[in-house]
Order: sequence, then C-alpha cells, then structure tokens
Amino acid sequence: MSFFLYHAYLPENHAHFVSEEQVMQEGIQFFTKSNNRYSNGGRVKFEKTESLRPFNTPDWVNFKEAIGVDISNRFSKSFCFPVFTDKILIFDGDISISIYDQAFYDDFKDFDEEALNFYTGESIEHWIRLYWDSMMTLQAYLLKRPYPKPEVLVFESIPKEIIRVCEEKS
Repeated sequence: MSFFLYHAYLPENHAHFVSEEQVMQEGIQFFTKSNNRYSNGGRVKFEKTESLRPFNTPDWVNFKEAIGVDISNRFSKSFCFPVFTDKILIFDGDISISIYDQAFYDDFKDFDEEALNFYTGESIEHWIRLYWDSMMTLQAYLLKRPYPKPEVLVFESIPKEIIRVCEEKS
C-alpha cells in the first residue's frame, strides 16, 4: 500500500485558490498559488538560512523551490499523491513559526508597535540553527513522529500524472 501526501485544494473564494483543471494540467510546482498557504521557515530569511546551512545538506535542498504538503488530509478536499521521491524533508513546524515571529519582530520593531508581540527572546540565527537541526527525512519522521506540527517540504515538482483529488466522506 502506498503512503499518500496531501496538498490543499482551497475553495474558490480563497486568495490561494488553484483550480483542479490547472493542477491536473500542470502538476504542483513551487510557484503554484496554493503553495503560499504552507509555511516554509527556510524561505523567511533565505540568505541567513543559507549562510547557516549545514555542510552535509544535499544540493537539492532549495527552500525557494520547495512545495508544502501534509502527511494527513487536513481538509475536506485535497490534492493527494503517493510518495514518489526521496526529496522530502520534515522540519519542526513550531520552530518555523518562531522564525516567522522573530523575523517579523526584527523587520518591524522600530516602527510597528504590534511587532513587539512577536519577540521570541532569541535571535533569528538561533531559530534558523534549530530549524536546520530539526531537519529529517520522511522515513525517519514516520518512525518517531517527534514534531506535533511537522512542516513537510517536497523539493521536487509533483507530476500531474500521479495527482488525484481526495475528499473526506461525511
């Protein structure tokens, strides 16, 4: 039995809606609008993330071209597909959120009072190092499931031939 991954099929009125026809014609790419619905901590402060990149990280890990997916179907309707590549990595989603928060604070603290609510007490470098440290393969993640909110990134386009629509039965 194949293990499936899921990508949001958002309603038409959603800002990141992509039609079934488009996905079935093009597959899912990093620039597919629905991909913007997913977090990607490695893309937030890209240059800083790359400067802290561990030496043994595979060349294909490019956060600018990553596609966000879910391990389980979190929506009533999703695009789903079997695992088709080893170029899938899991990161701790809570750490990713801290990267977003700290980056917002760093960027806006001097002129937006709301930014003060996003200060994490740690530097952006701290969170990026922890993010890199949390990196693991899909197989390793499935054995232990150490993160309650995994950030699942596919570093390869999802071919149209393997995608189908999965709906929750009510």
